[in-house]
Amino acid sequence: MARAFLLSVTPEDDETDYNRAPLEEAQKCAALDRMRVHSLTTDPDTADLIIFLEFYGAGWYFERVRQHPLVRKYREKCFLFTANPLVIPFLPGVYTAVERRWASARTRPGFYLGRAKNAFTAYTPAAEDLPYLFSFMGATKNAPVRRKLASLSHPRSFFQDTTAQFNRVLNRKMGERERLDYERRYAELIKASKFILCPRGVSASTIRLFETMRMGRIPVILSDGWIPPAGPHWDEFAIRVREKDFARIPQLLEEREGEAVAMGNLARREWEQWFSDEVLFHRLVELCLDIKARRKIPEAIGRWPVYLHYLEPFQLRRKLGVAYRALRGIRARLSKEPEEGVRD
Repeated sequence: MARAFLLSVTPEDDETDYNRAPLEEAQKCAALDRMRVHSLTTDPDTADLIIFLEFYGAGWYFERVRQHPLVRKYREKCFLFTANPLVIPFLPGVYTAVERRWASARTRPGFYLGRAKNAFTAYTPAAEDLPYLFSFMGATKNAPVRRKLASLSHPRSFFQDTTAQFNRVLNRKMGERERLDYERRYAELIKASKFILCPRGVSASTIRLFETMRMGRIPVILSDGWIPPAGPHWDEFAIRVREKDFARIPQLLEEREGEAVAMGNLARREWEQWFSDEVLFHRLVELCLDIKARRKIPEAIGRWPVYLHYLEPFQLRRKLGVAYRALRGIRARLSKEPEEGVRD
């Protein structure tokens, strides 16, 4: 049994409605926990694990976490959970978006905490007579494989590119009533389909995979860099297709259609066992304990190779962009300052 101290470095007066959401949801899941193996503690000194649950309030590179006094004092028992895309795993922990090429003994692939749940994604049992063999409704701008899916043709398929709507949601320009209608149509399409295409987005993972399982449908995963979270019997209820083989999807799903009801029911059962609110706190603690138990190199040493991630093209562009904007800001301030010796 482990005692976990949960916290976030996001300021309490943060005006967004999502930066503190991972911590708040983890605390809720701890209260609902049906496993009753691990517990929360309010004392970081006696805790077995110190887990930071963060979104963007911790900084692009989790600077506020890395500089936190508890990390410096208890580095070996500090862990991070985040569902952010395109992150660098500076701390050991659970990273929803960790890609296969960057996986290490310090990281575990994970699920989603703190992402707004679609209220319409309730479970409805799978059936033989659903109108769509497969479907996809989502933004295609986030990954090339998503755009390729538009070329798939089948008399019982549905495809809709919602990039325009997604941009409005992202920029908070969609009213509440329209947003609810958007979410309702998304959920109703999943309920009307046997197989749900779950291509990668900005990151290797996608929340629609877990929503599909929750609703009792079969995820068709198109993400070469995605690592399956440990636990579920993925091969029994999900179908993985290499991104370059996307054109095979119609034929492949026709061949598997007779298994759809059984696979959909299993997907729901696996979601309940591994990703429902009643087990997520337990799963999070177990993953952190596994990292801690398997650690062979002290974290004080093992953390340094991670800085090589800065050489990744995206991260390098981001760092250079931050430095450039900072330099422009300094120059702008200097240009407004009066010359030395000049008096107003």
